[in-house]
Amino acid sequence: MQRLALLFAAACALTVPVQAVAQSADAEAATTPSPQKLQVAREIITLGYPEAEREALFFGAMDQMVIQMREATLPALPTDEPEIIALLDEWVADFTGDSKVLLASHIPNLMENMAVAYANIFTQEELDDVLAFVSTPSGQRFFLLSPAVISEPNFAAANQAYMNEVMANLEVAKTDFQKKLFDYLASRVPAEPIDES
Repeated sequence: MQRLALLFAAACALTVPVQAVAQSADAEAATTPSPQKLQVAREIITLGYPEAEREALFFGAMDQMVIQMREATLPALPTDEPEIIALLDEWVADFTGDSKVLLASHIPNLMENMAVAYANIFTQEELDDVLAFVSTPSGQRFFLLSPAVISEPNFAAANQAYMNEVMANLEVAKTDFQKKLFDYLASRVPAEPIDES
């Protein structure tokens, strides 16, 4: 069960909603946008992701991803032991609850740095155009419903097929990595001296 829980957690880490993915660039590589661009980007974030809605948006995306990861994990479990499924579900509920507490504490920083990212990626003219769009009811609805796309049945089915393949390949990939790690560690062991007596 511990192995399955670790596989599930690893798979969840691979499929975190796009808005919650950690930046991979070095902190030194980060640039500071102009104050004008950052102001417009913050307005886009404020209108597109109203503060009162943010937690629900993030949690909804997380819940959908967890549901799909659970489904992708089920083939690895014995179908004739419902107690194991119950254990997985209990673990998933605990893991998700703890993850939501952690995520909630990061939402303000994620939103601020999304604004910085917008300001760095888009030109002033593009930011102005996006702000004009998000200032309309349709624009606000587009932003608010963008995270909900992952639970729309057509996208959810396509994503489930992807996750099923990821989970099927995860065990093979883990075994491959373990072999590479073992081979590397074995290559570091100095050869025993030959006894010439």
